[in-house]
Amino acid sequence: MLRPVRRAAAACVRRAASTDARANAPLKSALLVTRAPVLQREPSAFEREYYRFNTALSHKLQQPFPRDMYFKKGSAAESRFDEYYTQLQKTWEVKTETRDPSKSVRKDAQSDSDAELYATMPRTTEADAQKNVKSIERALDRTLYLFVADKGSKGSWRLPSKELAADRTAHDTLHTTAMSAVTDMLGDTMDLWLVSKLPIAVVQGAPKTYVLRARVLAGEPLDSKKTEFAWLTKEEAAEHLKKDTSPEGQAYWNKVQDLLDE
Repeated sequence: MLRPVRRAAAACVRRAASTDARANAPLKSALLVTRAPVLQREPSAFEREYYRFNTALSHKLQQPFPRDMYFKKGSAAESRFDEYYTQLQKTWEVKTETRDPSKSVRKDAQSDSDAELYATMPRTTEADAQKNVKSIERALDRTLYLFVADKGSKGSWRLPSKELAADRTAHDTLHTTAMSAVTDMLGDTMDLWLVSKLPIAVVQGAPKTYVLRARVLAGEPLDSKKTEFAWLTKEEAAEHLKKDTSPEGQAYWNKVQDLLDE
């Protein structure tokens, strides 16, 4: 449930949009397309040490393992367990503060086949190495945002947007126009999920632009002869949009930056 303040704000935006629609005032609808993080961010040195210390402390305080209940005295199974447990205890020592206990166990106490089973993919991709901002397979631990600009000119970077028809009908809504803004510019090869039909922001100007939010679930944009596109983090978006030093460009960025996550 929305909080009272958010409900009031949502109602104000809804009333403003309906008023503009009834008056057939010039309107634009923009779509903030996001790709959510695929990976958790890399923990800091402090976070790694905090995790290691708590893991070591919990293991040192736990009750001894009742091996007599599970292993016959002098059996091969008991010997294998003792070897494994000795290696496991080494991962709890203070001298291994920079090591992840789970990774240490796999490396020291498991077979090569198990190590291959638990191997992880690298955190960076080829798109990261090439700094290919057109690829969605980059900056996997960050939220990416889709921005567009006109090709062949020094056009400003903006969210995909489209002006509503002057003689619009009940079917010419903000959310359908926002979705078509992306498909008209970059094709319909992306599976987009509209988070809400309610705008999340209004960018004042001529015409007024209502911003809606969507998430990309699959697919990537098609190359266009008219439109340049890029998947950008918040910092990269600032670099691109701040190149437009006009008052309109600065006002646009000041509004959009509040919609972007770190």
